Amino acid sequence: MRPLTAAFEAIGATLANADSPLFNADEAKKMLIGLARDLRGLVFAFNTKTSYMMLFEWIYPTYFPILHRALELWYHDPSVSTPVLKLVAELVQNRSQRLHFDVSSPNGILLFRETSRTMVLYGTCILTLGQIPKDQVYKLKLKGVAICFSMLKSALCGGYVNLGVFSLYGDSALDDALGIFVKLLLSIPQSDLLDYPKLSQAYYVLLECLAQDHMHFLSNLEPHVFLYILSSVSEGLTALDTMVCTGCCATLDHMVSFLFRRLSKGSTKGPPEPCLRVLELHPEILQQMLSTILNIIMFEDCRNQWSMSRPLLGLILLNEEYFGQLRQSLVSSQPVEKQATMSQWFDSLMDGIERNLLTKNRDRFTQNLSVFRRDINDSLKGPASLDMMT
Repeated sequence: MRPLTAAFEAIGATLANADSPLFNADEAKKMLIGLARDLRGLVFAFNTKTSYMMLFEWIYPTYFPILHRALELWYHDPSVSTPVLKLVAELVQNRSQRLHFDVSSPNGILLFRETSRTMVLYGTCILTLGQIPKDQVYKLKLKGVAICFSMLKSALCGGYVNLGVFSLYGDSALDDALGIFVKLLLSIPQSDLLDYPKLSQAYYVLLECLAQDHMHFLSNLEPHVFLYILSSVSEGLTALDTMVCTGCCATLDHMVSFLFRRLSKGSTKGPPEPCLRVLELHPEILQQMLSTILNIIMFEDCRNQWSMSRPLLGLILLNEEYFGQLRQSLVSSQPVEKQATMSQWFDSLMDGIERNLLTKNRDRFTQNLSVFRRDINDSLKGPASLDMMT
């Protein structure tokens, strides 16, 4: 590690004099870019706990401040910020379970702290850029944001840090990371989330992780933020990228299950959670997703039927009156001779289904849905099979 140590020391000394008139920014950038890329390749190759720990103990805590200083100076220059962010993103990747720390080791917490600092530093700086031309927005901003989203997902889902310790001991690292995620997300027009594949994949994978393990955080976001996230899920359901669509189904399933449990408990002391206020003010968002999923399953070439089926039951239970209206609309839209058959298919879809989201009930609904879809595909041919849900 001596050559790398010498390179880091040289860059650190150079950046320490960044305010000096003798500071050679171009030379410092070249050194840093080369070092970050070399280190990222090395980290990628270290797939065992022993080799990874050797590198981690070398880079932490001595050299993280140098990486942070570089981001402070050149956050607006993607030729520098991208290699640095990718290096940190690789460090938090639990590849081959290499980040399996000992029970008494604080390294998982320390690594998450540095990840949080990196995200907050870069995110706070990049938000100061203001309006960026459309043809440069991905290069200057969205690419770095996508790396930060991937970084946070790896840190949250890596399984090497007990995230509950942060609030328990008053450490703001987790809250800071989640907070900058929200700020970065709100700075992105919703259309951009699907226009840029790498950004959409990073965002929707992270969102699925948050919905699975951090729904309490999502449910307490400001109503306009929660509505933005729900809307992004709704848009993702019809994405051409199957991975994005499948991820949105899983995310929606976690969200709907959480909302159903909360509403099933009845009234509780204190004001309702912000997410419940969103449902009261904007019931159409879940209703639209119910229509979208049912439409895809009934009338389109649904390549991920199982994934689509998982949130559908929860959506139906949360919107029973609307589902009844939707059913009636679909039945009445069919030729008279097919209406009774269509009505019977809907009866069979909900046959034996109870008002809960227990595994047994879900599995029965999934089986019913498979038969329902098969009957639809076999019988609805020609003009009558056109999508009637707009």
